[in-house]
Amino acid sequence: MKKNHSNNKLTIAIRKSLFHPLVIGGALCTSALPVNAFTQEVKQETQVDENVEVIQVQGVRRTIQDAISIKKESISIVDGLSASDIGELPAISIGEAIETLTGAASHREQGGATEISIRGLGSFLGSTVMNGREAANGSGDRSVNFSQFPSELFNKIAIYKTQEASLIEGGVSGQIHLDTLKPLDFGKQRFQVDVKGNYNPDNSNLENPANDLGTRLTASFVNQYNTDSLGEIGISLGIQQRTSNNPEQEARTTSGWRDCANEPSIAGGIYSTSNCDSGAGNLDLQVDPETGVAPSADIPYVFVPSQRSFRQNVTDDERDSFFAAIQWRPTNRLEINLDGQISDRTFTEVRNDLVFAENRRVFSPNVNPDVPFPTNLTVLDSGAITSYANDQRIETNSQYIERIEEYEGGGLSFAYDVNEVLRVTADFSTSKTFRQENIYQTRLQSNSRDIYGNLVPGAENSGRVNTRVEVMQNGSEVPTFTVQNFDVTHHELFSNSARTRMDLNQFRNNKVSAFRSDVEFLPDSESFSMLKAGVRLSTLEFDSVPRVREEYTIGSSDLVDINNACANDVFPESGFLSGYTGGQALITNVDDNGNVIPQGTGNTWATFDPICLATAVSGITPTAPEPVDTVAAVDVEEDTFAAYFQANYDIMLGDFPARGNFGVRYVKTEVNSRSLRGNLEAQFDADFNLVGIAEVGELQDVYGGGEYSEILPSFNLVVDLDNEVLLRGGIFRALSRPDPSDLGYGRSFSGLSDSSVSETVEDAIGLAVANGNPFMEPFTSWNYDLAVEWYPNNDTLLALGVYYKDFTGGFENSSQIETFVVDDVPIDTVVTTQNVVDDTSTITGFELTATHSFSYTDIPVLQNMGFKLSYNFANSDFEFEDAQFGASQVFDGEQLVDRVGIVPPANLVGLSEHVLSSQLYYQNEGFNISFNYKYRSEYFQQFITTPGNLRYIGDTGVYEFKSSYRYNRNWKFSLSAINIFDEPKRQYNPTVDNFAEINVYGPRIFAGVTYRL
Repeated sequence: MKKNHSNNKLTIAIRKSLFHPLVIGGALCTSALPVNAFTQEVKQETQVDENVEVIQVQGVRRTIQDAISIKKESISIVDGLSASDIGELPAISIGEAIETLTGAASHREQGGATEISIRGLGSFLGSTVMNGREAANGSGDRSVNFSQFPSELFNKIAIYKTQEASLIEGGVSGQIHLDTLKPLDFGKQRFQVDVKGNYNPDNSNLENPANDLGTRLTASFVNQYNTDSLGEIGISLGIQQRTSNNPEQEARTTSGWRDCANEPSIAGGIYSTSNCDSGAGNLDLQVDPETGVAPSADIPYVFVPSQRSFRQNVTDDERDSFFAAIQWRPTNRLEINLDGQISDRTFTEVRNDLVFAENRRVFSPNVNPDVPFPTNLTVLDSGAITSYANDQRIETNSQYIERIEEYEGGGLSFAYDVNEVLRVTADFSTSKTFRQENIYQTRLQSNSRDIYGNLVPGAENSGRVNTRVEVMQNGSEVPTFTVQNFDVTHHELFSNSARTRMDLNQFRNNKVSAFRSDVEFLPDSESFSMLKAGVRLSTLEFDSVPRVREEYTIGSSDLVDINNACANDVFPESGFLSGYTGGQALITNVDDNGNVIPQGTGNTWATFDPICLATAVSGITPTAPEPVDTVAAVDVEEDTFAAYFQANYDIMLGDFPARGNFGVRYVKTEVNSRSLRGNLEAQFDADFNLVGIAEVGELQDVYGGGEYSEILPSFNLVVDLDNEVLLRGGIFRALSRPDPSDLGYGRSFSGLSDSSVSETVEDAIGLAVANGNPFMEPFTSWNYDLAVEWYPNNDTLLALGVYYKDFTGGFENSSQIETFVVDDVPIDTVVTTQNVVDDTSTITGFELTATHSFSYTDIPVLQNMGFKLSYNFANSDFEFEDAQFGASQVFDGEQLVDRVGIVPPANLVGLSEHVLSSQLYYQNEGFNISFNYKYRSEYFQQFITTPGNLRYIGDTGVYEFKSSYRYNRNWKFSLSAINIFDEPKRQYNPTVDNFAEINVYGPRIFAGVTYRL
């Protein structure tokens, strides 16, 4: 049936009436408002008949129906969730709620969803807005830590997968919209209290948990007031106090790996009795310009870390959040909105580490020590070492970590209807995050004599212990160790190199300030339903100082009293990593004949109270140092101007109604990055080991930065093929900017890291790295989307979409010679940094969404059941080379020369080929129950401190359970669980088969009650 365009004045009048109130959801509704709101109004009018029974669907089925409606009524390709009431989003956190949307997957930290990737692509390729505004974070990137925000205080989530000119730029993969409710639009009074308890079964294994039970207390209030003199006023308030304890079990390596030559002719490789480190033992991968080959291109090698360790954690996480909003309509033409959010988080953690500290001292085939276990070396083709023997020092490290994170955000907005067809809006917003992390760490090391001066049989060689290491062998998912005559549970054996470090580990500030103004015009047109234009000015400020450290040491003779005062009588956790060793012990202690010694065999080791130990060794109360501006500091300001024009259209394509929008956005960005340069001084510990490079004297400011401009056109089309089938298409150009932390202009040195001790000043300076490149430009891409969607009824959706992204931009490791003055001696070194170059790459993918309810069947059980299934596949030819072991060009002092790579490049940061989310639910009157399964295939995740190093996160599949029962309109009870089957996070670097870390969080169970008035 053809659309009637004959009465344009009536159409304009209807649209005018829809301008008030503003619709919850912001951008979703502004693009779809003219057609969809009118359609909804017609539907409501057709249901006025009092003789018609209206069945109102609630619970999980209602949530899925709303998600279907959001997708169907949107002009762009959008997936979303909405809640009909406060606290009704079906998830424990915002991150876990977003994961239920098609193509969304999370990165997990401390067992919860944090950063979100869209369509399998990394979080840096997407963007997030809260109430239409950018949100700052404390991580140094542009992602949002969703665990920071309470899900109970949001009522709408949407992911835009195609862009509109009116949306803030930055979403190549998509843009996540989080919206809190507006009290006048909510339209009803509500006072609500939610009480949830959080139980982690692993917590029962702890001797002294921070809390036996986590709590989550939320209160919210919404009301509206209609006054004669001030007009309509709506108020919304929300507050949450949360405590949780997240015990974590870890097997780890340091991030600093070496490529040690597995060849007798290389004296410094594994065919030696020393520590394979930088220098002769590593491969020479630079291509000789005269011969065209690298000297070490064909030499076998093994990857070895400086340390392997186990870590047992006891955590305490407290967060207080507050939200307030005022919506005021003094007249029928003017609306003013003021809202703000505050979140304060304090996270503390006690870490008990057992460290095998000299993993690079590998027994090579020409070394035949008298040890009671095999000394054979096994290596995969990739260079990943799977079993070996060595002699090394063993340490017990005790750490206390505290992280303070504060978030403040909000804004003031105005909307004024100049006349029947013209609206002007303005918005002032700010968002800022502060993060500080303090670490107090004390190391005690093995020695040839214990604290009483007695000889230790297994550690005669300068405190080194003969060790056999098996990496993920014999059914174990973690490394296991066999030691000769050394009882790791015996506190008195750790009697050497007592050292306490008090670190200001992180000190970051991130702030985004913005102003935008938009104009919306309803033209007297048969084709255009709305014209929009606007400008936006924003400033991002990010600063970060490197680690600041104070260090204290004491001699072995002083450890007797300290050991007795601070030693833990029992290991803090039973069953540590027992489910991941294939039935083996983590540490097996054997005598000279290979017989197992019960003492020291098992999954425990000697641990100490970290605060007691740090106080005793340092002689003072542990306090973090003050931040210091150094040559490694990051201080970035990014100023952006954007302007756009957009037209929404409503036309006929032959016999088919069609709607959509097209427009263009212009963006100009300037980056100004400050750092310091000056004289340096080498720092040594009591044993004359080089432990750091410090700045001395007066430092001078240096600045760097650039600017770029981009034009971003966009086009969206929706065609109604019939009443049930929609055809969607979108074409847009988008950009993704480098992370703020990657725009620094500072330099850092290995001597400032915990990973290893450099033997010479040249070694430390030789490992200098740039902590960013302020001249980097953004990724840009042309994006093409096509989707077909079938809506046979309110409960059913079958949608298939395909997409293609054509990138311009790629990461390239480049090097340059810089001179640093250390102890008044100039030293030249090669500094490696990253650039974005004009390489091209593509991403192709498809996504599938299917939802259905069996309410039409005659089978009683099936009548109350339904499901939702979403799947995304993505593939790319993008290549990201490892900064240390990948192909690149380096500057040898005279010219750029090629360096061959010995590890394959990674794909895009965060790209998972497969992302799956499924939900099976049952609903009967007030009872709801659902089972979720979420899967994400392997992906590359950058380190914040060393973003050029490859780190892979292994495949992850997580099961969740959620249930609730609404007793009446006032009371509701809920029970849910996440990570039911204790799925760990597995990490590998620099290759996908080289074990780096496993994090075991355990399941979490939540029980709650909600009371509302």
